Amino acid sequence: MAKYDRMSTLFFIGLAVAIIVESIRIGPGSLSNPGPGLIPLGCGLILGMIGLAVFVRALIDTSPQIAGGLWKPGTKWRNIISTFLSLICYAFLVEFLGYHLITFLWLNFVCFWVGRMGWKATILTSVVTTSLSFVLFEHYLGIRFSRGILGF
Repeated sequence: MAKYDRMSTLFFIGLAVAIIVESIRIGPGSLSNPGPGLIPLGCGLILGMIGLAVFVRALIDTSPQIAGGLWKPGTKWRNIISTFLSLICYAFLVEFLGYHLITFLWLNFVCFWVGRMGWKATILTSVVTTSLSFVLFEHYLGIRFSRGILGF
């Protein structure tokens, strides 16, 4: 299994290098004046660091591992399929309901139904995540999201 981890992480490290090179080519700008390559640069750096960490772990860890992953017995297919379908619904409803409302509702669904969190933790997670995304994207980055039927 470590052999496959090494091969796949080398692919992702190469992909990260390509993303980083292209994002520098189109211009990342700075944090105070971001350019179109800033987000891809950050994503490329994160992908590269994760790939490098997994590659090093695969070199060090020589213990035999049992294959399985997604296809092992006991996979909760209901959760996987419901999350996938909920993301499709999210994409179709974001314009109609608005970013804030649909994000809040989707997070409630994922936390409660898929994550099996309690109601208090679900609502707290949804409110905090939706609020922080508002502050980050709309306030700091100036990105406007769909207001939807409620207008907020």
